[in-house]
Amino acid sequence: MKTQNLQYVTADLSLIANTIEIKAIDDFCQLIEKHHVREVFLDSNLDNFAIAYHNFLLAIPRKEFKTLDDYRNAAIYNFERASDYYEAQLLNIKTYENFELLKTSGVQDPELYKTMDSKKFMEGYQQVVAYLDQIQDKSHSFKNPYELYTFATENQFENFDQFFNAFQKGFTNLHEFEIAKERGFTVASEYKEAMNNGFRDFEIYKEAQDMGITTIDEYEQKFHLENNDENCIHDQKVLLLLLSKIDQGKKVGLNKLKTLFEEELKAYQNQEKKLPSWFTTTLNDTESLIAFLTKNEKAIKLGDYDADGEYFEIKPLNDRNVVIDASNVAHNSQGNKDSKPTIQNIITMVKFLKTKGFTDIVVIADASLRHKVTDKEKLEELEKEATYFVAPAETSADTFLLSMVKSKHCLLISNDTFREYKVKDSWLAANIDYFRLTFIITPEGVIMPELEKQKK
Repeated sequence: MKTQNLQYVTADLSLIANTIEIKAIDDFCQLIEKHHVREVFLDSNLDNFAIAYHNFLLAIPRKEFKTLDDYRNAAIYNFERASDYYEAQLLNIKTYENFELLKTSGVQDPELYKTMDSKKFMEGYQQVVAYLDQIQDKSHSFKNPYELYTFATENQFENFDQFFNAFQKGFTNLHEFEIAKERGFTVASEYKEAMNNGFRDFEIYKEAQDMGITTIDEYEQKFHLENNDENCIHDQKVLLLLLSKIDQGKKVGLNKLKTLFEEELKAYQNQEKKLPSWFTTTLNDTESLIAFLTKNEKAIKLGDYDADGEYFEIKPLNDRNVVIDASNVAHNSQGNKDSKPTIQNIITMVKFLKTKGFTDIVVIADASLRHKVTDKEKLEELEKEATYFVAPAETSADTFLLSMVKSKHCLLISNDTFREYKVKDSWLAANIDYFRLTFIITPEGVIMPELEKQKK
C-alpha cells in the first residue's frame, strides 16, 4: 500500500468522544486504502494518527513516528521505537537486527560498521561466541563484534570465513595457519607441539609419533643409526661409529673403550636417563663387547683386539673406503684461489692415495665441473684411475658426498667445512670433521697431515 500522497493535518481531537483505537499499523493502513482516505489527522493532544470514518475517528498511537510509512516500515523491520528507526535511517541500516548489532558492536562509525558487515564479522560474532561456549574455551573472549574484527585483522585475516576456518582448527594467526598448511598440519595443537619439539613436517612428525618418538633429535638419531651400511643393531652401530672416529694407530684399553662407549650411549638416553624403547642392544657386558670386536667384520676392518693386553688398536686409515670431493680438489691447485680447476688435480690426488695404500676410492663431481676445468680431455684417464660419478644437474655433489660418509663412515677428501650442512644436520655437526681429510696440492705433490700420522 502506498501512503506517500497522504496529507497530514495537525488538529486537537480531544473533544471528539466517538474514537476507535486500532491496534495494528497494517490494519490502519488497509482501512486508509479501502476508503480512499487522503487526509490523516495528527492529534497534537493524544499523539495519535487518526482518520474520519462516518461518525467516528479511527486512531492509532503515533509512537513518535513522523509518517505512517515510517511507522509501517519500522514494524516490517522490527523496530519498536521511532528513535531507533530514525537513527538507523541516518546510519543507512535497514533492519533492527543490524541496528542492534551496530549498537553492540563497539563502533559508532557507519563506514567501519559497513566494512565489518561486508566481511561478515557482524553476523559471525554470535557464531564465534557459540563456538567458544561449546568447546568451553576460556582463553579467548570477545565482548563485541568490533573486538573480534580487530583481533582477526591484526592477525592478517581478511574476512570472517577465513578467520573462523582457521580458528576452529586452533589457529589465531593467518601467517602461522598458512605455514602450517604448507607443512601438512591441519590442527594447531599438533603444529605447535611439532614446532616445540623441532619437527618441521607433518609426515615426519606423525611417523615419529607412531614410533613413540617425541623430539626431532631423537628421530634423527634413530634415522642416522638405521641409514647406514652396517648390518647391526643399534648399540653395535654406535660402537662402530665410535671406533671409526678414534685416531689411527691408537691403542684403547678395554675399560677405557667401555667408558667411551657408555658416554656415546648417553646421547641416546631420554629424560629418565634410559635408552628409548626402539633402541636395541646386545653389548650389555664385557664378554659380548669382546666378541663383537673380534668377530664383527666392520670392527675387524677398523682395528685389532689384543686379548693379552686387553686393548683395541685402530688400524691405519688406508684400510678404509675414501670419497673425493672432486670440485673441491680440482680447484685447489697450489692453494691458489684464483687458479683454474683441473682434472689433473683429481688424478694427482687419486694417485697419491694409492701410494698410501688406499684401494677403494670414489670420486663424486658436480655436473658443472666438466665445463669449468681446463683439461676435460683427462676425464678418461681419471675414470681409469678411480670410480667416477657425476651428480645430477642442479643437485650439489655435496649431497651425495655427505650421504656416503653418513651411511658408510668412509673418509672424505675435502677442504670444505660444510658449515651450512652442519647447521641443518646434527649428525654432520657432531661427526663430519672426524672423517674429513684436508690437503694442499703443490707442484711436488699432495700434503695431507692426517696421513703423515700413518705407520710406515
